[in-house]
Amino acid sequence: LGQDETKDKTLDVGESETGESEYEGKTDGLIRKDSEYVMNTFKIRKSFLSRCIATAALGSLLLGYDIGIISGALIPLQDDLKLSDTQIEILTSSLLLTSVLGSLIAGIVSDKFGRRTGLLIASTVFFGGSLGMSLSHSFGALLGWRCLTGIAVGMGLVICPIFCAELSPRRLRGSLTSFNELFINVGIPLAYLVGLVMRGEPNDWRWMLGSGTVPALFLFVMTIMLPESPAWLLKFGRDAEAEEIVAKLVDPREDEQVRDHTVATILKETKEDMHSMKNMATWEELFFDKSNREPLVIGTLFASGQQLVGTDSIIFYSVFTLTKFGVSEELALQITLSMGLVKLAFTILTTMIVDIKSVGRRVPLMIGATGCTISLAICAAAASLEHNKTTSTFLILGIISFMASFGLGYGPMCWLILAEMFQGPFRAKGLSLGSLTNRLCSFVVVATFLSMVNSIGLGGTYAFYTGMCVIVGLFSYLYIPDLTGKKMGYRAHYDAAEQHTN
Repeated sequence: LGQDETKDKTLDVGESETGESEYEGKTDGLIRKDSEYVMNTFKIRKSFLSRCIATAALGSLLLGYDIGIISGALIPLQDDLKLSDTQIEILTSSLLLTSVLGSLIAGIVSDKFGRRTGLLIASTVFFGGSLGMSLSHSFGALLGWRCLTGIAVGMGLVICPIFCAELSPRRLRGSLTSFNELFINVGIPLAYLVGLVMRGEPNDWRWMLGSGTVPALFLFVMTIMLPESPAWLLKFGRDAEAEEIVAKLVDPREDEQVRDHTVATILKETKEDMHSMKNMATWEELFFDKSNREPLVIGTLFASGQQLVGTDSIIFYSVFTLTKFGVSEELALQITLSMGLVKLAFTILTTMIVDIKSVGRRVPLMIGATGCTISLAICAAAASLEHNKTTSTFLILGIISFMASFGLGYGPMCWLILAEMFQGPFRAKGLSLGSLTNRLCSFVVVATFLSMVNSIGLGGTYAFYTGMCVIVGLFSYLYIPDLTGKKMGYRAHYDAAEQHTN
């Protein structure tokens, strides 16, 4: 602050509805400096921000953990309860179907009672569902408890990116909101590892499914200490509480004038975002408000496409598919663990680069989309040829390459883009609808995978997913906006495009 070339610049904190700067008194005396520069360089209190984001992201870990643990539990569970392939297909996909209901509940609960309350409810339900599954002695009981667990998964999947996007400073919003996908990918290999350790023990599948109580309990305890989203507080007139939380985002060692200006600017931008409508949007306004038309259509189609490329069927049935292809169960479990670790590594890479302006959202998205297409084409070719060591190797490499590409692009970008595209009053319900379409498509993909394999073969199934990858990749290239470093809302992309044209 205070360089000669910037002394003549005027700091514009912004005005309230009355025409006066709402936080004007807090910025008087600040050395004149470009406001964007201050917002892009103020010192962040990393300990507070990291704890909040990591806690909220644990809500997404529940989905990843369930995906990983059910993959390892399917074979011993099928043998113990004498289940058919159809029952296994129903059991596996049931969580995805009820997660749709959880997504809808999340939008309502998080709007009415807050983001923090929604996470507490999700962790409680997941704990009960995991415990119930581990104690089940029939297909019906197991299915019922798994459906309950799905509600918790759907809630966590919606609330996590909302909270992360609303709390994160915009210069870090991409990487921190990507923690949603990052923690899904932490949960998957963690569960794979638990399954690998427990495999072969008495009642192994019960211990596997019951182990889900541990992350659920941890999420509940950590969420109790989590602050509420300042955006939600501002929407309901609790300005003092919101200001107290936002102030904690700024390092106490920061210059006092810079700190006051930063807090005032964040509060102003958040109020503008949340008060673009008088109240939280209704479902009718979500669908019919003209200002929400583009994000609604683009967001829901992109969320659907993320699953229509077949990722959940590959993850859920990885052990099942590889053993049918001639790979030993032990090796299949090790390969599945490797898949999870590779996917996690590339998701971490995305979180590191997504806020770099020269990279942004679109570069990893399009590289990942291309990689997914090529990888699935390799899988389709390998699975269509005669089963031998060479084709098995190419199939395994294709699956691992697909996981890496998905972790780089479609995985983290889906939830980040959904969280950014919607204005404040539409955000919770918009993300709920995006998650609903995402979970519905996931359900369809997982519920039909074994039937497709039995009908057109594994190679034909992978070829179908390759075609879907091409379609989703083209759609992403043509319509997905890049909001790197911009205010949230599709309008920010539209305004930036207009300025560039002018």
